[in-house]
Amino acid sequence: MMNAKLISVIIPSYNRANTVGETIESIVAQEGRGIEFDIEIVIGDDCSTDNAREVLEHYRQKYPDLIRLFLREENVGLGANWAMCVKDCRGKYICNCDNDDYWHNTQKLHLQLEYMEAHPQSNVLLTNHRSHNRETGVITEAEASISRDKPLQHAVWGDGKTHFCNATIMYRADFLKSHLDLDEFIHRRLSLQDWPAWVILAAYTDFDILPISTATFGVETQSITRPKSIERLRKRYEGDKKVYRYLCELFPDEFPFDEQEWKQYTNGRLMAQAFELGDFTHAKEYGVDAIGVSQLKRFCSQHRLFFHLFRFWKKVK
Repeated sequence: MMNAKLISVIIPSYNRANTVGETIESIVAQEGRGIEFDIEIVIGDDCSTDNAREVLEHYRQKYPDLIRLFLREENVGLGANWAMCVKDCRGKYICNCDNDDYWHNTQKLHLQLEYMEAHPQSNVLLTNHRSHNRETGVITEAEASISRDKPLQHAVWGDGKTHFCNATIMYRADFLKSHLDLDEFIHRRLSLQDWPAWVILAAYTDFDILPISTATFGVETQSITRPKSIERLRKRYEGDKKVYRYLCELFPDEFPFDEQEWKQYTNGRLMAQAFELGDFTHAKEYGVDAIGVSQLKRFCSQHRLFFHLFRFWKKVK
């Protein structure tokens, strides 16, 4: 492959002008085994509406031998933007680092590379991570875990016991590209990139875990995947539903599409958000037909007095 690299690092960019510099610098700071001379940072900016493009251009000029910057002419969505970046990657291995995350361990790539080279059967490698609440400044450690009570594909579908961070993952590039239909991610303009990739890849391989903390997940006050308003969250789930349907189409026997179940699930999440915001009107609307929440919370969602008492109780608890 012409101009092949050892490792490609993808940053799917949309806004986050205030944090993407930290993301880039944490990748540039990687050490060990000549990694600093054999990586590329592939950035796809999905029509940012803040000054992220100016920030990215600054870093492209600062690190011209490392950064390959692609400026989308129209907003295509996170999943499609990521897939376009994957197609442009030239590395033997591919890693992710979203534009509000960063790598706190300067040996991350070196440690993962050593493991992958020593275990040629390994196609996906995770590590432990940290969570950084940027509003409070609190940083907490978290261990990556995969439930072995069921097949891996079902675990990453969402069993509540499987937990890992996208910023820690290293993929073997040829495996990733051969098992994901990247053109479908782009054509469908999928709103997510990580969850559908994991579900699909888990049908073909195990995920290995290196029990070392390497990456920090930035918990923002608001983001594409964690919007604060009810309306934005509802729109997010409209996009998520397209991802859900796509996966159900790929694996109809394992994951048959259930319209009612999806509605009840999203109602539960929307109701929970309404409780957080103190929005009784929406809590009542979505609490009528919701799953994934306690019976007590559903009851309180239908009675204004109990709704406010419940929120007060949670605050003083």
